[in-house]
Amino acid sequence: MELWEFPLNENMRELTRHGSSSFPIQYYVDEPSHFSNCTIPLHWHPELEFWVAYGGTAMIQVGKTSISLEEGSGIFINANVLHSFQQPDPEQKLQCPNIVFLDELIAPVTSRIYQKYIRPITTNCQFPYILLAPGCAWQNDILLLLHSIFSLFQTYGLGENDRKIAVLKFMNPVHDCSSYEMAVQNSLNKIWQILFSHIREIPLISSQKNEQLLQIRTQKMLSKIQSSYSQQITLTEIAASAGISKSEASRCFQSYLHTSPVNYLLSYRIERAKWALQNSMDTIEQISEHCGFQSTSYFGRIFRRQTGMSPSQYRKQPFS
Repeated sequence: MELWEFPLNENMRELTRHGSSSFPIQYYVDEPSHFSNCTIPLHWHPELEFWVAYGGTAMIQVGKTSISLEEGSGIFINANVLHSFQQPDPEQKLQCPNIVFLDELIAPVTSRIYQKYIRPITTNCQFPYILLAPGCAWQNDILLLLHSIFSLFQTYGLGENDRKIAVLKFMNPVHDCSSYEMAVQNSLNKIWQILFSHIREIPLISSQKNEQLLQIRTQKMLSKIQSSYSQQITLTEIAASAGISKSEASRCFQSYLHTSPVNYLLSYRIERAKWALQNSMDTIEQISEHCGFQSTSYFGRIFRRQTGMSPSQYRKQPFS
């Protein structure tokens, strides 16, 4: 199976454009099994997101928090919040519908509606995410409205999406609509009205005072790794890119990526090598050198340890 690339810049911001300037919303069906380690990598975007688990249980990381999301449940992820999605069971086939959109689609930024009802949620650092469970009446109402939005996009809006989208069956399908954009906006307004009316029931998520600083430091070190992985790079140099000690660098990586800087560097080099084996005619020796490995034999050992096969075996696999 062909692995999909997830477009990120060096600071983990997703580069995909979600919708258009005239209609800033996009519908997707996320399939973690198409990504390395069945994981859509840690990323952020300035848009808001609603995401629903389909096909099994999903593991979601939001900031430093790991969440198990049961099938049929959903999650709202606030703007500019680091998050990732994982399929923990390789035997399952998660196909998770979601929408990513700018809050100004609900109401103009300068309007009373935005200032009074939208801004208190989108700018509150204690609302990095909101869980939506079918067993809670008002949360289930939101899930049903999301199903209507998903159905509208699946029926009328897929031509605007560059990604290949799986076709799903929804609990609250819309069969006929002559103005789907208005219907989408109407449902979003209803969702937000429900959220705001139950705002006092939504658990606040306490965040550490230095969490934003940790995130910035981690992003700087990731940028250093991604720009210098083909060269010889030490833990001291990785830490220095964020102006911190080696121990603090390790703490940042453990908090957000659950690994060490050196292990992340090795994994990143292997991911770049996998891409090169699939998409270039370079020799294994050339790929090894381009990906920062000191010897081809060491590259082979690390590659086999992470993938279960040699580089040449991996290259011979059929990718579709």
